[in-house]
Amino acid sequence: MENLSNISKIRKFVSGELKNSGLVDIYSTYWIEMENSYLEAAEKLNKLLLETFFVDYLTIQNNGVIPKRENLFSAFVNFYQKASKFQDKTLIIKNIFRYSVYYLKILFSDIKDDDIRVKIKKINAYKAVDAYPFLMEVFEDFEFAHINRAMLLEILDTVIGFIEERNSKKPSQIALSFAGLSGEINKMLVLKDYTPRFVVEKNEYAEGDTINSLMKA
Repeated sequence: MENLSNISKIRKFVSGELKNSGLVDIYSTYWIEMENSYLEAAEKLNKLLLETFFVDYLTIQNNGVIPKRENLFSAFVNFYQKASKFQDKTLIIKNIFRYSVYYLKILFSDIKDDDIRVKIKKINAYKAVDAYPFLMEVFEDFEFAHINRAMLLEILDTVIGFIEERNSKKPSQIALSFAGLSGEINKMLVLKDYTPRFVVEKNEYAEGDTINSLMKA
C-alpha cells in the first residue's frame, strides 16, 4: 500500500470494512457519492480536497489535534476502529458524508440563506481555512437544532471578529486558536438565553429548516 495515496488507502480500508459487514449499499450510496462530489470540486480548484477534508474531519474527532498528512491513513483507521466499538458503522459513514457536505458548502459559500452566505464569504475572503473544522461543527449543531438561525449568525460574527483580531496582531502575539474559540463559544451557548428551534414561534422559521433548506443553494 506504500504507493497508494492517502485517499486510496482510506477507500480500500472502508470498502473492505463495509463489504465484510454486508454494507455494500452504504458504500455505494454515501462513500462513492462523496468521492464523486469532491472529484468535481477538486477539478475547479486543482487541489486534493478530499484529503484536506479528512484532515479537518479527523481534527474534530481528535479534539482539535491536527493529523499530519503523512499519517492520515493511520489516523483514520485509528478513529474508525475506536468509533466502531460503540457506534454503528452505517452511522459513522453517514456522519462522514454529512460533514463532507458541510465542508464543500463552506468552501464554496454555497448557501441559500443570504445572511449566512455573506458571513461565510467574509471568512473565506480572510483565507481562514483553519476555521473549517469549527464551522463544520457549528453547521452540525444547526442541522440538529442545538442552535437556531439567530445563534448561528451570532457565532459566525464571533468567528469573523476573532479572525480580524488575529489578523491585526503579530504572529508572536497570537495565542488563541479556533480550538480555544470553540470552548469560549460553548460557554456562551450555555449562558445565552435562547430558545431551541423546536419551541420558537412558527413564524420565525419555516417548518423543517435545516442545513438543507437554509444552506442549499
